[in-house]
Amino acid sequence: MSRRLPGTLENRGSPVQDKGEIERPVTGLQMSSTMTSQRNVRKTIEIDGRDAIYSVAFLMEGKHILSGGKQEKIRRWRLEDGQEIARRMDVGGWANSIAVSSDEKWIVGGSGRGSVSVWSVESHERVGEMEGHREGVIGVDISPDGTKIASGSDDHTACIWKRATGERLLTLRHGGSTVVAVKFSPDGRLLATATWNRSVRIYNSGTGHLLHEFSIRPGSDINNQCLAWNDDTHLYAISLEGIIHYLDVSTGETLSRWSICTDGKGKRGCIALPNNRNLIVASTETSISFWDTTTHTKIGSNIDYNDTVFTMAISDNYDIAIGHGRTITVRNLGDILPCRYVHNNVDPGERTLTSPRTHAKMTDLKNAMREPKDQLTEFQGRHELQSRELASAQKELETLKSSIKAKDRQINVLTADVDHWKRSDAAKAEELAAANKELEERRRDSEELIAVRKELQVSQSQSIQIQEWYEKQFRHLKSVVEQKQRTPFIVQNFIAQADARAEMNIIETLQQLNSRIDWSSTFIADRIIHNFQPHATNPTEEHVSIAARVTGSIGQSLVNRLRSNSRTEVVAYLPIAFRAYLIYHLCGIMSSWSMDSGPDRLIRELYSIVQKLESQTISARWRSLTYASISSTCSSNPDMLITSTVDGLCDIVVTAGCAPSTSAAKEMIASKFQSRISFILTTAGQLTKSMMDALSADYRVEVIRPPKMFDGETMEVDSTGPGEKSRSQFVLCTTQLGLSKEVITQSNVGPNKKNTLTVTNVVKAKVIPG
Repeated sequence: MSRRLPGTLENRGSPVQDKGEIERPVTGLQMSSTMTSQRNVRKTIEIDGRDAIYSVAFLMEGKHILSGGKQEKIRRWRLEDGQEIARRMDVGGWANSIAVSSDEKWIVGGSGRGSVSVWSVESHERVGEMEGHREGVIGVDISPDGTKIASGSDDHTACIWKRATGERLLTLRHGGSTVVAVKFSPDGRLLATATWNRSVRIYNSGTGHLLHEFSIRPGSDINNQCLAWNDDTHLYAISLEGIIHYLDVSTGETLSRWSICTDGKGKRGCIALPNNRNLIVASTETSISFWDTTTHTKIGSNIDYNDTVFTMAISDNYDIAIGHGRTITVRNLGDILPCRYVHNNVDPGERTLTSPRTHAKMTDLKNAMREPKDQLTEFQGRHELQSRELASAQKELETLKSSIKAKDRQINVLTADVDHWKRSDAAKAEELAAANKELEERRRDSEELIAVRKELQVSQSQSIQIQEWYEKQFRHLKSVVEQKQRTPFIVQNFIAQADARAEMNIIETLQQLNSRIDWSSTFIADRIIHNFQPHATNPTEEHVSIAARVTGSIGQSLVNRLRSNSRTEVVAYLPIAFRAYLIYHLCGIMSSWSMDSGPDRLIRELYSIVQKLESQTISARWRSLTYASISSTCSSNPDMLITSTVDGLCDIVVTAGCAPSTSAAKEMIASKFQSRISFILTTAGQLTKSMMDALSADYRVEVIRPPKMFDGETMEVDSTGPGEKSRSQFVLCTTQLGLSKEVITQSNVGPNKKNTLTVTNVVKAKVIPG
């Protein structure tokens, strides 16, 4: 969420009031060069950012400038001519803060909508985005080695991220205050954070451990520039009162502090240090000042602007970029300050053709002349400070006079109120008499209140007895629960191992059954295909009845292919029809509790009740014992199953035109293939028993009955079948049985028990698309 930033931006682009050594520049983009008697004044560049500028940073060894602000984009400018270059980088919210890695490969930007983005310096492509803050990001920084990114947010947290992956490494909570600044130490071991109007904290950047906290009210709420590291153990911070604090983060002590404001009122402030660390550039609202880091004395005069100064940056070449209002002003510190504060300042006008000895004497003389001038500048600064203090005292005197007049008016109002209260005493006396009368009436009602109180005492004693009974029951239930919890875990481990072996046995038996069905179907079809005869034009009633039974077993599409009167079609689809019929027939047998369908519905209803009352293991054990008991007492006849299976195969043979009647087909199949059919039924019985003995889950065989669209999650195309293998067609038939597993878990106990059914596809059924 974007924060509404304080400060006035009404006079954007207004001219600068400069009290230093540089002449006043004009608005817009302008480069001016003015020659003085002491040095050459370098070019001053002003860039119109078209909207409020909240952050600036130097790039390409000080040749380029990055800016961010209310336009929600980071823009790149060439310092040589002030022209915008390259593509703009969209932050997605107000660009409150910008940081550049020390190797100048990465640009980091904080968004007013809560995200942190990383761009490539070379291509301006976004290479990373960190999301996790619930409010706008106020400050960002990147570690000296470029591996970590820190961010401070309006959601009262600071985060440390891994730049390469965007992973959030640490979240540092700041107890209800906006984190307005985050700064890594030069060695990257520490992280300094500043919270608006509260404190400055020092953390270990690797562990997130809080090392020290300083009670300083930071003076910036928008752009990450109220903190500046001097070295690995010393930190500068500017407070809301306009005081610079010099902190020792190794001991937690404040080594020194000095004020840069004359009135002492709360103001927005920024600080910046050049590489030589011998001066501090500080801003308060609409002006910037320069301070000696050793003596804490002011250097020269303030530079004032008509707009609020939101941000500053200093390059390695001692160029300073100042963002005020919607304008960026770039100057060189060598044109503003004495040479001793700028180590690499070399003025072209000071070059000479004299001998080295003469040039050395001239240099010493110029340095000696600069000293009185610096002293004069310092005196002027103190005089200006005293003038401001005097003006502030006069304002306070005027304020005090106004306060005295306001107090007099309050005394007059209070006197009038006293007179009004005296006049209302009579009315209050009457109200008091009425209140006394009402009190007497309430006293008469006190007897009823006493009776009610006695009844309440009796109720309280009864409630105490009930509470003691409940506590006794609770202790009893607690002991029962503890006793159940002490049950050895070896039983659970044994059941888990047994179920794993049972599942492997079920899958192996299912594969054997599928293989035997496939092989037997192909074998039977090969032995009877030579009897194929085309169907008569007018089928008999027997043939119509047989075709109807076969359609109910294997589907109309497959029956149509068998009755096509084409030997090629019959050769291709007769073994498939045998496989489909055996699979559907066996699925019906294995889906019942016994080899007879009589008790199937009743037993399943009882099993559903047991599943709702007991756990999966107990209900499965009941199912297994019940199935074993029914199987031992049931009067199912295996010969009956063989006969019904043979009858179905005979119907398919007659439908395909390989036998004139069912009696003829039965003589071929019953005499030659009965042993194979019995072997298949025996394997199906073994598979049914294995599925019933499993405790941890309910296993059931899966078949896909036509017509149904192909579904890749539960089906698999049989590559051995004829025709196209399209997965978008309807299913013709199932050629291999599948297997699914159902597990019921209970989330609660007691009367509020809730069952959750989880179905897993263990083996996909193989199908042939129609």
